[in-house]
Amino acid sequence: MSSLHNPLKENITPPSSFISTPLTPPPTHDKAFTQAPRIVALFKGIQAGRHVKQHPWTEFQLAKGEYDELEHRLRRDESLFGFVKDKIRYDYDARRYRLVVRMPSGIHETFLARVEDAIYSQLKLIREGSNSAAIFAHKVHPARSTEIRFPVDDAPPNTESKHEPDSSFWHDDAQFPGVIIEVAYSQKRKDLGRLAEEYLLDSDASVQVVVGLDIEYGKGSRKATLSTWRTNLFHTADGDELRVVEEVVDEIFRDDQGNPTDHPGLRLRLSDFAYQELAHNEIRGQDQELVVSAQQLCQYLTAAESKVQQAGSLGKHSIAPGVKKRKRSETPPEEIASGDEARYIKQEERAAKRMADEDPDFEDTSSKSLSE
Repeated sequence: MSSLHNPLKENITPPSSFISTPLTPPPTHDKAFTQAPRIVALFKGIQAGRHVKQHPWTEFQLAKGEYDELEHRLRRDESLFGFVKDKIRYDYDARRYRLVVRMPSGIHETFLARVEDAIYSQLKLIREGSNSAAIFAHKVHPARSTEIRFPVDDAPPNTESKHEPDSSFWHDDAQFPGVIIEVAYSQKRKDLGRLAEEYLLDSDASVQVVVGLDIEYGKGSRKATLSTWRTNLFHTADGDELRVVEEVVDEIFRDDQGNPTDHPGLRLRLSDFAYQELAHNEIRGQDQELVVSAQQLCQYLTAAESKVQQAGSLGKHSIAPGVKKRKRSETPPEEIASGDEARYIKQEERAAKRMADEDPDFEDTSSKSLSE
C-alpha cells in the first residue's frame, strides 16, 4: 500500500509540512485542532491491527494549520511516523484543508493489479520493436500509488497538496505520471470528478488521462462502469482556458448480472503515458493503441471477487505439530516527559477509545464518509 516501496519515490520530493508553521500557536490551540488527535488515534488503531472494516475513503476536515499539528504529533512517535509514511495512504488537499485516508479493500487492490498488468503487458510488447515507439515504451513504468505533490496557487511558498492515486504510469523523463487510474466505490464515487480536475489541471496537463473504474455501483447489482477525463483548451472572449472534459461518462462494462457488455473497454494511446511535448518528440508519429476490453475488465473483477470470497477456503502451508513460533519482543515505548505531550497522548487515547467503542457521534464530528 505504501508509495515508499516504489523506486520512483526516490525522485519525488520527500514528505514535509505543506503549510507554513505559525510562529506562535493560537491561544485556542487545543480547541481549534480537534481532528489531529482523532487522525492520530485512527493511525494507531490501524498500526495495531484494528479498524479492519474502516471505510476505504474517509475524510477529515482540518482547521488552517492543523496539518502541521498532525505532522508534529506523528513525528513525536518515531514508530508510528514510519508506519504512516510506509503503510498508510492518504491525500491532503491544501486548498480545502481536507485529509482523506485511503484503505481500499482486497477486491479493489486485486482488480487493479490485474488491470495494471494488462496495460503493462502491452507496453512490454511495444518494447520488442526497434522503432521510436519501442524506445518510448522502455521508459514507461507502472508506479501504483507513488506520491504526487502539486503546488497550490495563491498560497504561501512551499504549500503543496499530496495525492497517492490507486495506480499511475510514469515516463522516466516526466515529473508527473501520464496515466492515472482510480477505482471508485460508494464513498469515493462523487469525488472522482474533482480528483480528475486536480490531477489534470494542477499538473498543467502533464497528466494526460485519468481513468475511473466504478466497481460498486449499487446494492444488489454487479454493474461496473468506466469513465475517463482529459484536458481541452477552450477559446473564450477572455482568452484561452484549460478545462477538464469527461470523455467517457459512466459507461457500463459489466451489467447488473455480472456479464460483460459490448462496450469497447478501456482505450489508451501510447502518447498518453507522458506529457504532450515529450510524447510527440519521442514517438515521432508512431503512436499505438492499448486496449483492455470489457471482457477482460469483467474477467479481472470477477476473479478478484472470487479470490476475496474464497480466502478462508484456499490452501496454505502447514507447520509440524509442536513447532513453536517466536516473534521479536516489543520495544518498551518511550516515556513522555512533556506536560503538553502527555496531554496530547491523553487526547489521542480518548479518541482511540471512542473509535473502538464505535461511538456514532465520533463519525459525525471527526470524519465524514462520502457515503453519507
